[in-house]
Amino acid sequence: MSTARPPMGPAYPPAGPAHPPTAPAYPFQQSHESALPVLPTRYHGLWHSPRWRVWRPVVGALVGGVLWFAASTVAFVVAMVIDVASGRSTAEEYYPSLAGGGGFTPALFIANNVGLACSIPIVWLVARLHGQPIGFVHSVIGRFRWRWFGWCLAVLLPIWIVFTVADAFLEGGGLDGLAVNGDTVVLILGILLTTPLQCAGEEWFFRGGINRLVAGCFPQRTKTLGIVSALVGGAVSSFCFMLAHMAQDPWLNIGYFCFGAAACLLCYCTGGLEASTAMHIINNMTAMALMPFSDISHMMDRSEGTGSPWSLLQLAVIAIAAALICRRARARGLDVVSGPEPAPAPGPWPQAVMTGAWPSPDPASFPPPAAYPPPAPSPLQGVPPVPPTVDGAGAPQVEPPR
Repeated sequence: MSTARPPMGPAYPPAGPAHPPTAPAYPFQQSHESALPVLPTRYHGLWHSPRWRVWRPVVGALVGGVLWFAASTVAFVVAMVIDVASGRSTAEEYYPSLAGGGGFTPALFIANNVGLACSIPIVWLVARLHGQPIGFVHSVIGRFRWRWFGWCLAVLLPIWIVFTVADAFLEGGGLDGLAVNGDTVVLILGILLTTPLQCAGEEWFFRGGINRLVAGCFPQRTKTLGIVSALVGGAVSSFCFMLAHMAQDPWLNIGYFCFGAAACLLCYCTGGLEASTAMHIINNMTAMALMPFSDISHMMDRSEGTGSPWSLLQLAVIAIAAALICRRARARGLDVVSGPEPAPAPGPWPQAVMTGAWPSPDPASFPPPAAYPPPAPSPLQGVPPVPPTVDGAGAPQVEPPR
């Protein structure tokens, strides 16, 4: 008897996909509110995102204001302790002399710069209260653009040098009374090390903080709303910038307000703080170039009569510089609006939210039965059955129960 197996038929084709590829996906999406605008938005409106709530700018303003006041107070107290300990002044005469326009010292100058530099981490904290990475405080692309910042410095420096020299001789002061004194080295180091940080701190606080807290209260859905929010935010932040300098002279106040407005314009047209910070640094550094060689005791005297119409000349220089930078930003194709945040990947089941009706299966999406071939014939088809065995009596042998 042959033990060879009968030939097997063709293997059954592999099963198709568990779900038809054309069946519609279930309408689940991850519950997510973007911390960044979902539409292209200018720098001033970045804090108005889907996550924006009315309490965020209120809390941000309170936190920022309290911390800024605390940093300024600590800096003033440290400077006073240093000056009193060194014998420059007494505790009773310190504040009255400052209020009268005198008594300014190198320690107070450096402490004031350091206190204003603390505005940078303060604004970073306010940005985190809005749920945004701190990089978007710097620009609309989420980082500080150092090459653009360097270009602005290189272009603005010669303009301000010419203006500073012309202003010194037009006002009649010239180089009279300049000499090396006991504070020269300290002031040179203080200007080089702390003045850039002081300028950056003011830009972060007024243009990157107050400007955006106010402008962010407006939706950014249309171009008109974007322009209106930029004007309102720029006006409020420039007014606060003017008040922070505590000047009583109208010409000085006009200059401070217009400087703040020009800085807001640079942020709007360039998409970040780099250009306004560069202008602020160049303005302050050139204005302080001769300070180490002169008497600085009345440096902070901003009482009425200390300003003059000559300050309007500086406004013309600021306007020319701002126009030059804005034109260069357009020619360079600088990013001035933020890109929409990419849609998040679908999350796990606990984070999913059903947003529509459960879809009904589409019969047309399933293949018809004829698409599957019939099963192969059995290899035993046509083989006669084996007769049952019998015992000696001729009766069929029944298998005993198990």
